Amino acid sequence: MKGTILVTDNLFIFPEHEAKLREAGYEIERLDKPEATEEELIEAVKGKVGYILGGIERVTDKVIEAGNELKVVAFTGADATHFVPGMHAAAKRGVAVTTTPGANAYAVAEYTLSVILAMTRNIFELSRTGDKTFQTTKSLRELTVGIVGMGHIGQLMAKHLTALGCKRVLYSNRTIKEDIEKETGIEYASLDEVLNQSDVVTLHVSKAVGEGFIDAEELTKMKDGTLLVNCGFMGGVNRDALLSELQNGRLRAAEDGPKDERFESLPLSTWYCSNAHTAYNTHEANKVASDMAVESLLNILETGNDQYKIT
Repeated sequence: MKGTILVTDNLFIFPEHEAKLREAGYEIERLDKPEATEEELIEAVKGKVGYILGGIERVTDKVIEAGNELKVVAFTGADATHFVPGMHAAAKRGVAVTTTPGANAYAVAEYTLSVILAMTRNIFELSRTGDKTFQTTKSLRELTVGIVGMGHIGQLMAKHLTALGCKRVLYSNRTIKEDIEKETGIEYASLDEVLNQSDVVTLHVSKAVGEGFIDAEELTKMKDGTLLVNCGFMGGVNRDALLSELQNGRLRAAEDGPKDERFESLPLSTWYCSNAHTAYNTHEANKVASDMAVESLLNILETGNDQYKIT
C-alpha cells in the first residue's frame, strides 16, 4: 500500500473514484461531514498522504502542520483561497494544493440564467408562491445584460445570453477577450459603463476582488430597476448597501445563498435568494470535479506535478 487518502463529505468522489484510487495502491478514509472542525481535521489528516477536500471545512495552518505525511490537498472547486487559508503553510512544507477550475461552470451559468429569466418574467409573484395574476414583463430580447468577470462562467453566460437573443451583452474584465467577442458579438466595457448601461448585471468574480467589490458607490451607478444577480462570491457585494437599495425599491437582486433574515420582508419581485449555495450542485458538475480532483491527486503523488497545482 502506498498510503491513505482522506476524503471529506460525501458529495464528491463516487465509488468509481474510490476504485481508481485503490487500483493505484491507496487506501481511503472517509470523514463524512460537510464542515469538519479544525480539531477533527487535525486528527483525521495524520498519517495521510493525500486529502481530497469535498466539504466546506477550512484547512488551516494547524491542519497542514498536523499532516505529517501529507503531500497534496485536492480541492473540489476553483477558488481555494477561502477553504485553504493554510495555503502559505502548505507551500512552505512542500504540500501541493490543486483545484478543479471550470468543473462547475456550466452548472453555475445554467442556474444564473434560470434566475435571470425567473426574475425578468416575475415568475415567483405570478405563480402560487406570489399573489399576482397578471403582469406584462420584459423579455431578454429587450434587455442589455452586463457580465462582470469573464472566466469560465462568464464566457458561458455570454454564449447562453446571445443564443437566446439578448438585445445587447456587455462585459467587464481585467483583460479583453477577443475570441469570445468574435464568437458571440458581446462588447467590452469599463465596470462603470456596465453598471450604467445594463438592465441586468450578473457577477462572476472570485474572492480575489475583495470584500465589498460592489459597494454603495457602485450600486448608485446602476439604473433604476436594474436586476443585480450574484451566484458566485457573496462577499463581492456590500450587503448593507444592497439592502438599502432594495428597501427603497430602486434596484432588484437575486443571490445564491446563504439567506439573510434582514431581506426576508422584501417582495419576491425585488429579491430572490436560495436557501443555501446550490448553483454549482448538479450531478454532472460533481462528477467532473471528482474526476479532476482524483486525477490531480494521483499526478502529484506519482510525479509531483499537475496542471491544476496552485502551490
